Amino acid sequence: MVFGVIFIITGIWILSSPVESFEQITRLIGVIILLSGATQVFLVVANRKSNSPQGFQAFGGIIDLVIGLILILNPELLLRIITLFVGIWLAVSGISLIMRAMEARKAKRLRWKWELGLGISFLLLAGVFFWHPMFIGITIAIWTALAIIILGVFRIALTLRLRRQSRQQ
Repeated sequence: MVFGVIFIITGIWILSSPVESFEQITRLIGVIILLSGATQVFLVVANRKSNSPQGFQAFGGIIDLVIGLILILNPELLLRIITLFVGIWLAVSGISLIMRAMEARKAKRLRWKWELGLGISFLLLAGVFFWHPMFIGITIAIWTALAIIILGVFRIALTLRLRRQSRQQ
């Protein structure tokens, strides 16, 4: 039950400040990746006398250390990368839909207006993401908060149900 309450409080906190929450979530991911890299490097150093090749593990550990540090020191970078990929995908998909709509119009198919509208919507959304990258970060934070709140509610419900079942036995 305590964890359920903690999840709900955490979700509400994320909803109350999604921009700061996204940065903190990114930093937490950075710490996890950094610890993973440090563990890999430590294991390579500790097992350096073994006969098994450990070059890839050492390389992976160093890469994890670098990525973890970057995310901790510059959480906005992850937001920019996500925004870039999602924005490019939306723009390419939007252009593709518009081209398909034009072909459907020539073929006198009825759905061409829907495809055109969806293609334009994708392009507009890509523009919003490129113009205001934090929009996608806020969206991610809100969905994360809602998922955490739901998890908290389910944890509390499960605890109450288990208590009720244990009393009935």
